[in-house]
Amino acid sequence: MRDINSNLIAAIDIGSSKIVTIIAEVSETANHINILGYGVAPTQNGIKDGAIQNIESVVTALQKSTETAEIQATYEISSIPNVYVGISNTSIETINSTGQVGIPGEDKEIRTEDINRVIENAQAVEIPLGREILHIIPQSFSVNGGDWIKYPLGMVGTRLECRVHIITGSVATSQTVLKSLERAGIVPKQLVCQNLANAKAVLTDDEKELGVLLIDIGADTCKVSVYYEGVPYYNCVMKLGGKYITGDISQALKIMPNNAETIKVNYGVTDFNYVDESEYIQVPHVGGREPKKLRRSELVYVIKPRVEEIFGIIRKDLADHDMLDKMTSGVVIVGGTAMLPGIEEVCQEVFGVQSRVATLQKFDGLGDSVRDPGYSVAQGLIMWGYEAMKDDGDFDDVATEKPKNSFFQKIGELWNKMF
Repeated sequence: MRDINSNLIAAIDIGSSKIVTIIAEVSETANHINILGYGVAPTQNGIKDGAIQNIESVVTALQKSTETAEIQATYEISSIPNVYVGISNTSIETINSTGQVGIPGEDKEIRTEDINRVIENAQAVEIPLGREILHIIPQSFSVNGGDWIKYPLGMVGTRLECRVHIITGSVATSQTVLKSLERAGIVPKQLVCQNLANAKAVLTDDEKELGVLLIDIGADTCKVSVYYEGVPYYNCVMKLGGKYITGDISQALKIMPNNAETIKVNYGVTDFNYVDESEYIQVPHVGGREPKKLRRSELVYVIKPRVEEIFGIIRKDLADHDMLDKMTSGVVIVGGTAMLPGIEEVCQEVFGVQSRVATLQKFDGLGDSVRDPGYSVAQGLIMWGYEAMKDDGDFDDVATEKPKNSFFQKIGELWNKMF
């Protein structure tokens, strides 16, 4: 294994069914991301609904996943200073809050310290005992009660207002994740909400500006995010996932769950237009009996109702939070279940807007190996770390001096204090 390289980023996605690790080398001057190694390990029922239930199983999965990535990359995780870990569980909640401050001084010019103060004021909301703030994201600013804008720096006024999006989570959940990472010999630079990492990986700037709904259908949970005017307005994690589809197949075909999962992954389909009526599959029987033939199109009758139900529950939740009018550009679907053929058509039927399955970016090196929707969180964590390094100037190959005290640098400094 090689020595410490400050241009390396490690991403660890702790999911309900598996843990994904990606090691990448990044360069600011070349503006590229090179995937050096990746590893995937099942959690062996160590995680349920995004929360750790069995630390031993999770530690083992962390070690297997990271070791595989380390061997390919020829770097140990312990030698990588930028390790970002994605966390997600049903305790995730969000608050949209507003704050305001007066502008001091004779010229009344808005400076970076004023922006920092108004963001701090906006985050002064009551957080229940046992919860903590994970992220605070400025949405927009207003000067003297005027229109909401994105960049107030240098403007003149007597009053500055700010809207922020606050993501909170369970303290106990975060501590359990940190304990598991410690036992696996991993020191994270930051825990990142997986909803944000997903958006970083798969949403375009145009989609986020017009308004978009992002749905990540994992094994146990669905991560739901709404972006509007370029920033997040809603995030949640719901107890809905691909395991319920697997359970339906198991019950309908009277087969073991592991066989049902195999059938879902290899032959699952949600729309008749995506399957040939003459196509048959082999369904294994229990007790060593001969497998039986099943028309593949029969799976639509089993899978589609559950997918419709999942989307329907999400739609109702968004309606309850007044978010349905903030998805003009449509819906983007990601996660392992997003690979079911025809799922975008079912989504479009439920939400009444255009839908697409996310396409992940192609990175250099082993990038082709981590492009299916199941790697979206890990890819997003790499991009999260890359942008953080650019903001902080943490590259070995920086050729030009970064501007001092930029708006985003000041915001970044404030966030670092918060987390």
